[in-house]
Amino acid sequence: MLRLVVTVVAVLWFVAAAAMTVLDTAAWPMLAMAGVLLLGTLFERFHYRGADGPFDPAGWHPTTERFRDEETGRLVTIWFNPATGERRYVDAGDEA
Repeated sequence: MLRLVVTVVAVLWFVAAAAMTVLDTAAWPMLAMAGVLLLGTLFERFHYRGADGPFDPAGWHPTTERFRDEETGRLVTIWFNPATGERRYVDAGDEA
């Protein structure tokens, strides 16, 4: 929910800054800052979506960390890849 609010605020700010920049070119720094915020929130939204596709546990080790996902209510186990340092959140029903 917070991500959506920040994205909407960034879009509104960007549109307002673009209109102000058209009227007065001295407003370009505000347009640049709004653009950075907008690009950052969009990057975060799509980059950190999570992994797509089935989980292949080769090279991954389950940790003792488990929690219940608030959105789905399903139990999630955290897996760790020591070679890359990555962590992956896997539905306990999908574990191999």
